[in-house]
Amino acid sequence: MSPFVVLPATPVPPTGARRRPPAPGRLGDLLAAPSRSPGPLVRPADVGGRAAWDVLVRDGALEAVRDDAAVVAGTVVTPLLRAALLAGSLPAGAVAAGRTAAWVHVGRAAGPRAADPLDVAYAAGGHRPELWGAGLVWQAPLLRGDVVELAGARVTTPLRTVVDVALHVPVEEDAARLARAVADSCSLTLPDAAALLERRARVVGRPRARRVLARATALRAAPAALP
Repeated sequence: MSPFVVLPATPVPPTGARRRPPAPGRLGDLLAAPSRSPGPLVRPADVGGRAAWDVLVRDGALEAVRDDAAVVAGTVVTPLLRAALLAGSLPAGAVAAGRTAAWVHVGRAAGPRAADPLDVAYAAGGHRPELWGAGLVWQAPLLRGDVVELAGARVTTPLRTVVDVALHVPVEEDAARLARAVADSCSLTLPDAAALLERRARVVGRPRARRVLARATALRAAPAALP
């Protein structure tokens, strides 16, 4: 008898064969890993990589919030949490405004793609921020009562946000719907926004903003804010 033991050969996949990415494990097990970052946000590194993260978002176990940050489905996402995701994206001296501020204040009620663009305002005499993508930039004489700081990010107040949306968001119908959504979700009245518009003497685009707010007033009440 031969002193050598013959082992069965391991099958080798044919050249060019495509391998499926490994299926993600159970969400509870992934989130219990000691290497996971603390807090409600779930990033690809917390669940074994981007492929697993994408599968969990696709299957509804995770809900994407912005970029590569998600939460477990059903988690309440607050304005503070949304603002925290912006803190590292805002250029120095800039204030989140327009669609971005609307998303911070009301979440998905601002629209399914509201988190994508980065709209910012900057003070007169300041450096104009450079932005990539579809974001909007404008100069505005922001007063102290127009801005609030949330989780390290400076954001226009809900009332000022309604005015900025009426002034700057492209397409008047889109602007009217967003202004109405912010007003309803934040328990504001559109006449208050119209009054703030008239108090800002140096505002450019007042006639257009008046039309947008009139359209917003004519719309039916927007649905309640979602996470």
